[in-house]
Amino acid sequence: MPGTFQPHLFATSPLRLWWSLLREYGGVPPRYWGRLAGILATSAVTAPLRLAERLRFGRQVARTEISQPPIFIQGFARSGTTHLHNLMAHDPGLGYVSTFQAAAAPCFLISRGWLDRLIAGRLPSKRPMDNVAVSLDLPQEEELALAAASRLSSVHQLSFPGRAREIVAKMGAMHLTEAEMREWTDTYLHVLRKATLASDGRRLVLKTPANLGRTALLHSLFPGARFVFVVRNPYVVFSSTMKLYRTLIPMYRLQDVDWEVIEASVLSNYVDMTRRYLRDRASIPKGSLIEVRFEDVEADAMGVLERVYGALGLPGWEGARKPVAEYLESLAGYRKNRYRFDRSLIDKVDREWGFAVREWGYEPP
Repeated sequence: MPGTFQPHLFATSPLRLWWSLLREYGGVPPRYWGRLAGILATSAVTAPLRLAERLRFGRQVARTEISQPPIFIQGFARSGTTHLHNLMAHDPGLGYVSTFQAAAAPCFLISRGWLDRLIAGRLPSKRPMDNVAVSLDLPQEEELALAAASRLSSVHQLSFPGRAREIVAKMGAMHLTEAEMREWTDTYLHVLRKATLASDGRRLVLKTPANLGRTALLHSLFPGARFVFVVRNPYVVFSSTMKLYRTLIPMYRLQDVDWEVIEASVLSNYVDMTRRYLRDRASIPKGSLIEVRFEDVEADAMGVLERVYGALGLPGWEGARKPVAEYLESLAGYRKNRYRFDRSLIDKVDREWGFAVREWGYEPP
């Protein structure tokens, strides 16, 4: 039932953020008021934790330097970026934003050791959209931590699907005012500083689909950054992305959803962000960007990773080889989702995303 309470991605976010989102995207029908009340109550109850974190760690976070430019794994949603992120996160020389850090972004530093145990007991064993294992220690998208502190994130479309196309169009292409860009940059850097502190200063490996439209911006923030772009068959990406939204939006929505609008948003967002990436990649220096196919990662993950480390001049492959191989062995028996591709879906992808199909030489499955 839409009105019943269930944990929300941003239930521990400040009330001021929720007031801002409600003012901007508003229109919460009465049948969702119960869910909204639960979110606001959780936000109010966790306010002392947020205050304690600011008092205890505020200055320390502000002084934390991101001395080693991050490694950004780029790719549209459902392109296999999570798999590659999980693999690289097993390199003991790298740090990352963990699932716990994302789930309790405003207060994870002060609540480590007890809140993570409480949350772990309520986590599903697998993600609902693709059966990937869930663990608070595994890496997560830093975008979730960003969205927990700022309205400037495309993730808020999950809560406000009635405004999804507007949210995605703005954030996918970063159509921000100067003030909004400063706000986004300050918040994003704060997220990375906290992650760096939690990772004891190790170089961060980061993954979030929204970053595909920010390649040039991220390079300007971190001139020494490395980029790994993952491309996957666009026909599969479309089907998988729609499954993702059909799974997640009902869990978090505060508005009714028009699935035709969501589909149109997915189609246009892929075009906007992929074309921005194709434009921006020319500005990335040689040796700082490598493109890999998800299908190759599936077939030979160790070989692809060795090639990535070599092409980007990343240290530590020999030390990472064993833990990465052990993680791969733990995935034995995993079965990915299967999709049906009818003529109408193929025609839709050809019409809207044909440029990407041709760019990377894909065919319908």
